[in-house]
Amino acid sequence: MIHIAVVVITFRRPQGLLRVLEGLHRQQCHDPSRNFRLTAIVVDNDKECSATASVEQFKSGSSLAVRYISEPAQGIPIARNAGMDAVPDDAEFFCFIDDDEWPGDTWIDELLKTQRTTAADCVLGAVIPVYPESAPRWLISSRIFDSWHFPDQALLTQAASNNVLISHAFVRQTQLRFDERMRMSGGSDFLFFRQAFERGMHIVWSEGAPVYEEVPMSRLKLRWIIQRQYRLGNTFSVSERLAGTRVGLAMLVIKGFIRVGLGVVMLPALLFSAYFGMRAIIHVLRGAGTIAGAFGHIHQEYSPAGVALDRSDKPSK
Repeated sequence: MIHIAVVVITFRRPQGLLRVLEGLHRQQCHDPSRNFRLTAIVVDNDKECSATASVEQFKSGSSLAVRYISEPAQGIPIARNAGMDAVPDDAEFFCFIDDDEWPGDTWIDELLKTQRTTAADCVLGAVIPVYPESAPRWLISSRIFDSWHFPDQALLTQAASNNVLISHAFVRQTQLRFDERMRMSGGSDFLFFRQAFERGMHIVWSEGAPVYEEVPMSRLKLRWIIQRQYRLGNTFSVSERLAGTRVGLAMLVIKGFIRVGLGVVMLPALLFSAYFGMRAIIHVLRGAGTIAGAFGHIHQEYSPAGVALDRSDKPSK
């Protein structure tokens, strides 16, 4: 039986945490050769330990093994490292899923199916946005919240921590860690998987293993979208400054200016297409974030003033 740990970083989302734990409880295996058992590792990144009640409520009615970890030092990479440290020694793999997401009943089975077929060190799946009924139609049409999509079993050079299965042996062998210098900037998973790929991590896509993400009204605002797209561009340069080269940073500056220029040229698309108009805005904002990051500006999206509002750390395509 394959032992898999599932790490859930949580911060003041009691109902979301219950939902993802219930989703883990419902996991099914369709092939005896992939029979598995799960351990859920809940990392509470709230110094007030607000997730305790949800964990105890869930454990009282479920046989799923749950380990609760309190990590009062706020910062997503700090919490991720605490989660990795808590993975049991006999776990062959561990997964990350966010506390505003939930899996389908065959999520783990599909991730394992892809891993067994490809012998990958890392398997990545999609994140499907789920909107409130009052969400603006044009914003949904823009597909701004859509995640990556690739052909099944496609080879990748990067990954994210919102729907992923990772080889425990690979991480122990390479001693990979999430860079805690990015605790308030976001993007530590981008750097983690970049470094993992450089050390030989074999990353593949699993089309059959999506998770679902709640998109609250607080994110359906232009200000949030602008800040998020700017930060995503900023992440590229921050990562290069921390772990890259001067040549790589110079290349990013060039790419940033090209992206801004492309976005400006595409801006008239706002008049007739929500999708292409939003692509124009994305190019401008990510390009600007990349350029600013190359010259030393680090956008602190998760500074204490904003931590309680949103802990999402997801890339979009």
